[in-house]
Amino acid sequence: MDDVGHLLAPPESPRTDLDQDRLLVKVARLYYESELTQARIAQRMRLSRQKVQRLLDLAKEKGVVRIVVEPLLGVHAEREKALEERYGLKEAVIVETSSYNDQSAVARETGIGAADYLLRVIRPKDRIVLSWGGTLLAMVNGLRRHPHRELHGVLVIQGLGGVVDPSRDTHSSELARRLAHFLGGRAMALPAPGVAGNRAARNAFLRDAHVARVLDTARGADIAFVGIGAPRQDSILVREGSIVTWNELEELKGRGAVGDINLRYFDTSGKAIASDLDDRVVGLALEDFRAIPHVVGIAGGAAKLDAIRGALEGKLVDVLVTDHVTAQRLLESDLRLAEPRAGKAREGAAKKSPSRSGKQGGNR
Repeated sequence: MDDVGHLLAPPESPRTDLDQDRLLVKVARLYYESELTQARIAQRMRLSRQKVQRLLDLAKEKGVVRIVVEPLLGVHAEREKALEERYGLKEAVIVETSSYNDQSAVARETGIGAADYLLRVIRPKDRIVLSWGGTLLAMVNGLRRHPHRELHGVLVIQGLGGVVDPSRDTHSSELARRLAHFLGGRAMALPAPGVAGNRAARNAFLRDAHVARVLDTARGADIAFVGIGAPRQDSILVREGSIVTWNELEELKGRGAVGDINLRYFDTSGKAIASDLDDRVVGLALEDFRAIPHVVGIAGGAAKLDAIRGALEGKLVDVLVTDHVTAQRLLESDLRLAEPRAGKAREGAAKKSPSRSGKQGGNR
């Protein structure tokens, strides 16, 4: 009997320990350095007040809180805090990547970090929207490292119609089904293609009562998990061959597109780009995601740097899960962009200073 009990209680994985350490540091900083109340922290981090109190107590026991708050080894606390402050994020979660230029490796590693984050924040009766893509597949696969949960009343909603062959594991309905099964909840599928043949066909799908009900339910979700894509020739969209052509993506790039969420393309400032493709998508729009109170963007790697920056500038996500190199480059690029602006401001001030002195003297 003891042996059976042992098998039913698998040991905590190193990744779970790392996520717990990350959470300890973050909660301690918010409480002791940012001076937020426990109630504010609980609301911001989607935790109960009791959980916040236990984490603060544990932070003291583990030596995280002494005279100052010390980040634990392997946690990118300073970069996470810098990203949160720069882009107004509720939270940044940074994971190590083994190969910044290998999108498959980055997707796998950020997906594992996103799986840990999901398990920390999801509550009973949450309505969860899921988009699609390789990174979200990695997140769902990352849940295999944990025992199944039984969260009463959880609903996982497909936020985009089917984009690839339904037999593929990246299909959005399959992702929603697997996540719902893991959480002990229910999946709500969107019975439509992700991209219709033309605008009239898209409108016909939207008039379907079941499709409309699913999308209306998704708009009222509590939390969404989305991938951040980039218009690349080696993307799943182009490789599939029957959804979007490379010529269409090149046209979008010509209009300023740097990335997409849910096949809704945006520019460097996160502004939606109108296009024939956008008129054919059956799924939530960028404005729908802005209305969801907690949107988690999961992306990293060299090929997606501009897309991630655009999503952050446009406030399209509230939480970012990314790799440590992307995080550093987001912060470095911000500094490089700020230097020319500061130089121009100083130059302009120098040119205007004589006339400003004269005006001040006359006014007085």
